[in-house]
Amino acid sequence: MGPLERLVASHSCELLDASFRGGSLRLVIDHPDGVTHDHCAGVSREASVLLDAEDFGPTSGYLLEVSSPGLDRELYAARDYERFRGHRVKVTFTDRATGNRRTVRGLLEGPSAENPAVALILEDDTGDTLPLTIDSIHKARLLVEL
Repeated sequence: MGPLERLVASHSCELLDASFRGGSLRLVIDHPDGVTHDHCAGVSREASVLLDAEDFGPTSGYLLEVSSPGLDRELYAARDYERFRGHRVKVTFTDRATGNRRTVRGLLEGPSAENPAVALILEDDTGDTLPLTIDSIHKARLLVEL
């Protein structure tokens, strides 16, 4: 576990993603009961001190952004697919038959008890069942339902 992960864990949160783009460092954190403003503020304050002490990033500085995964959260790991079983999702994956990328929407049902190698089963908009493995998925997000 790296220093940022330990810092986030000290706030009873989990670091889901850390990305650096265009002068901004974005940390996405999660908490079992939901991420609060206090979680984000505390992590931001302490991460800023840690990163400055570690002499992180470009010498001209960077913008630190700490946020929750949001309503349309990305699914990062196998446990996310289990946690959000029964939710509607949008998934971009590589079709093993054609080698092409496809994007579908549907209901997340997996993993399958019959085939543990199948990480998730998605009912696409045609009503068909579509078995996928996690390694074929490029991006998966929850769909916001109001």
